[in-house]
Amino acid sequence: MIMFNTLMGVAAGGALILVPHLWAVLTGHPTVLPGTRRPPSADGWASAFGVLGGILTLLGLVMTVTHPLASAAEHIDTLFGEPSLLLGLILLAAAWFLQRQPPDWARDTDRLRDALTPMAWVLAAAGVVLAWCVAAIVRFNAVGAAPVAEPITGLLHDWPWVENSFFAALYGLAALGCLLAPAAVRGGRLASRALYWSWTTSGVGFLLFAAMNFYTHTGMLININTGAGHSW
Repeated sequence: MIMFNTLMGVAAGGALILVPHLWAVLTGHPTVLPGTRRPPSADGWASAFGVLGGILTLLGLVMTVTHPLASAAEHIDTLFGEPSLLLGLILLAAAWFLQRQPPDWARDTDRLRDALTPMAWVLAAAGVVLAWCVAAIVRFNAVGAAPVAEPITGLLHDWPWVENSFFAALYGLAALGCLLAPAAVRGGRLASRALYWSWTTSGVGFLLFAAMNFYTHTGMLININTGAGHSW
């Protein structure tokens, strides 16, 4: 039941890091990840986006239609599963687009901007969705706190506002980047930099937290099934 969102979180975090990095490389902006002196490989980036998009589309669809977390917190399936499904489909579309590009694709940024304009508005719509997710998380304490049985995060069980605020911040940064996408694609330098840092920061947070959950969720299941009291 609960191991579901670990891989999805890692994939979503990876996408939020890689997508703005590629855009920054194409538009000549500095990035925190190592760059390359040669034009980026369309095939390589298509493969990366295809892997991440495949994970998010498959698991996001299953979460959306089956509600695997219903016995614990059904609303999380909506707040996390449906945006993950949308992100997965966008990544698959990006992978398909990149596979069709000629060898010199990275040099014609004007053509890329024209091609990406419709998708930028899809991202803006996703930003509106994420903004309302933030409102739901804040207003209804939707994320809450980890169970006492879960190592590390369970130590904050009596302070649910900590984890709730953490996820509200991650969703808020992701929403900001989505809302800035049309302006960034049109060439707005400030919008591009704000998009880069908002998505990158959110992506690092999602990736590290979801990766940690492979440890904490395993410990929680062991605590529940064996009666052990592991808190770390």
